Amino acid sequence: MKISETPNITIIGSGMAGTLLSILLARRGFGVDLFEQHPDPDSGERNVSLASNLALGERARHALRVTGLLEQVDALSTPMRGRMIHDRNGKLTLQPYGYRDYETLYSVRRESLQQCLLFEAESSARIRVHFDRRLQEIDWKNSVAHFRDSSRNGNGDTLSHDFQVLIGADGPGSGVRRCMKQACDLGASEELLDAGYKFLSIPPDQRGEPVMDPHALHVWPRGGYMLLAFPGPDASFTATLFLPMNGDHRMIWGFNQLDSWVRQKAFMEANFGDVAPLIPALREEFRDNHVGKMGTVRCKQWHHGGQALLIGDAAHSIVPFHGQGVNSALEDCTTLDEILESGADDWESAFSELQSRRLENTNAIADMALDAYHTMRESVRHRDFLLRKALERELELRHPDQFVARYSLVMFHRIPYTEAYERGRVQAEILDELLRGKQELREVDLESASKLVQERLTAL
Repeated sequence: MKISETPNITIIGSGMAGTLLSILLARRGFGVDLFEQHPDPDSGERNVSLASNLALGERARHALRVTGLLEQVDALSTPMRGRMIHDRNGKLTLQPYGYRDYETLYSVRRESLQQCLLFEAESSARIRVHFDRRLQEIDWKNSVAHFRDSSRNGNGDTLSHDFQVLIGADGPGSGVRRCMKQACDLGASEELLDAGYKFLSIPPDQRGEPVMDPHALHVWPRGGYMLLAFPGPDASFTATLFLPMNGDHRMIWGFNQLDSWVRQKAFMEANFGDVAPLIPALREEFRDNHVGKMGTVRCKQWHHGGQALLIGDAAHSIVPFHGQGVNSALEDCTTLDEILESGADDWESAFSELQSRRLENTNAIADMALDAYHTMRESVRHRDFLLRKALERELELRHPDQFVARYSLVMFHRIPYTEAYERGRVQAEILDELLRGKQELREVDLESASKLVQERLTAL
């Protein structure tokens, strides 16, 4: 179908990607029908999937800048200058994200960002938002999507919607992806991580002040376990506990063993004794907050001709340990917007171009996110890791235009993930070579280091 002959676009999923894309498309003159299975947030029914915090890097911030929403979101965000590592003895070590002024992440509640985007979408005369609409099936021959009325007071009726072009932005468990599998071979794979998560809350103290550094991502690495805490603008922290879904408490605990308050309390005191007293509702949150699952979704094919497209987590869901889920999803949206701006003629070619630009890049960040999972729960607490970071920083200071840490390339730049991955691989080889047999930074021959950087990174 010709882009110029398409007055309306249907988007399923009003998460960050779906809502931002609807805004971008509306500004290009398209009418947009945005369908969401959850209730309208204004109804008072809380969507628990929005309880977490996000780390916004440059890719997400660019998308918000393009839509004119960055200033609003910044007002809801808290800058984080690095990771604050908490060891078992309560010792704190700040690991800065970098030495450059722009190497700062911004913590924002998922719910706050979602509300900001939805308000902008609902303010547009070109966007119609339909809540309580759960996708059931898609009739590809006749271009009809069938939904069930999932509202609390609804009767569960099936509702039909004729579409011209349909975009699935409905997350890792995408109903659109499920329906597209019936029409074409997506080459889709889903790999669950043998670990889950549970949200916990750290409120301010009695004076309303934060109980920890409010400008850092707090990390409690414990090998098989990990706790993260993101700061919020109200002096609270949103914490996430990660541990195996299944374990053997004689060796390592899993959520399956934490089936009573006695065990939950004992586990937290043994592994997170410094933070457990900061969570006054620990017992209630262990009881009431569900255990979430994590995994990686990959698709070799993102579109069904020019009729339908998968975007964001629906096409490439990743584990959350590199903070790139929402960043990558929003980058999908701005990339498609750039393709439309360049004058793409029809939807199939536009979708094909998006897939060409993004597929390998999203595979690369999926791999890097899995690497980050092992690094954050284990390596960040080790002396070898700290020595490696010290040398990395030294080389960045000496060669700022050539040696940039992979983490910085991913979080604070917009270069393709594949390039970040490759540069990171070469830089890791340089660090390995320079640190072989070394115990301290002063033992490293920095002249040889400079030569290696020049030889191996100049051409990249």
